[in-house]
Amino acid sequence: MNKKERARQIILYAVYITSVCCIQVTFSHVLRVFGRTCDLMLVFVVLAGYLFGTKDGIVVGLIVGMFRDYFSGPVITGLNKEPVAVLGIGLLSFFYIGLLASVLFRKRFRRKYNLGILQVILISLIYYSLGHIVSFIFLSVSGNLVTYHSLRYILFSSIIPQIFANILVTIPILFLLRFVGPYKKGIRSGLVDGYSVEDRKWQSI
Repeated sequence: MNKKERARQIILYAVYITSVCCIQVTFSHVLRVFGRTCDLMLVFVVLAGYLFGTKDGIVVGLIVGMFRDYFSGPVITGLNKEPVAVLGIGLLSFFYIGLLASVLFRKRFRRKYNLGILQVILISLIYYSLGHIVSFIFLSVSGNLVTYHSLRYILFSSIIPQIFANILVTIPILFLLRFVGPYKKGIRSGLVDGYSVEDRKWQSI
């Protein structure tokens, strides 16, 4: 990659990251679908990792995670019943999201764009499910759990609507990354997909 391509990559990533973070925070009321706000940050990290590999996924995940903590870091109730901001949760979570997105499906499939949507569905399911599990455990351990959402509410009023909301913003972000960049023609040169020549034969049948 020459200097011009590198500069283009950095500038576009900076624009994308700043835009998705600011839009999600500033226009969260506009982005609400099925009662849930579309998670632009998560979708962007998933697609960056899936389309452009581990390095991009990790770096983008760390940066977006840092913004996540800054704008909307989780607040918990401490032992003295005072609210305490927890920093680093978003950074760590999005680091692993970017990493997971870059390796999931890599062994058997090309980085096809329709599979990017499946990536968003699976990782959203994992992310929001773990969020409920961690919240339940923490509230139980801290003694602040009076009652928690029913399984029906978690599935049909929280996780599933959130996944559908994320799918709606996945398609435009996919087209943006494909036709605008950060890489020309939506392809990162030198990216190794991790499957053998034999694996490719059955895909062409």
